[in-house]
Amino acid sequence: MSGSARTRVVIAEDEAIIRLDLRETLVEQFSLHEEFAVSEAATATAGIKAIKADHADLVILDVNLPDMDGREACKVIRRNGYKGPVILLTAQASEADTI
Repeated sequence: MSGSARTRVVIAEDEAIIRLDLRETLVEQFSLHEEFAVSEAATATAGIKAIKADHADLVILDVNLPDMDGREACKVIRRNGYKGPVILLTAQASEADTI
C-alpha cells in the first residue's frame, strides 16, 4: 500500500465468553499489519457510530450483539449510506444463518 492510506476496519463484537475473546483476537491480528487501522465496539450502537466517524472500509459485525441484532445493524448502516463490505459473524449453526 502506497503512502499513508490505511484500510479502516470497524469490528463490532461483544466478546462473549464462549466466543473466546474473538474481537480482541481480530483486533490483534489486523494490528500486526500497518495497512490496517482498527476501531472496535462492544455494541451495535457503538459500531454504527464508529463506522460513520472512521469512514470504514470494512465492517465486521457479530450477529448476536447485546443491543441490536447484527443483521439489523447491517440494515441501519446501509440505510446510512455505507456501501463497503460487511462480514457477519455467528456462532449459530443453521443453514439459513450460515448463508
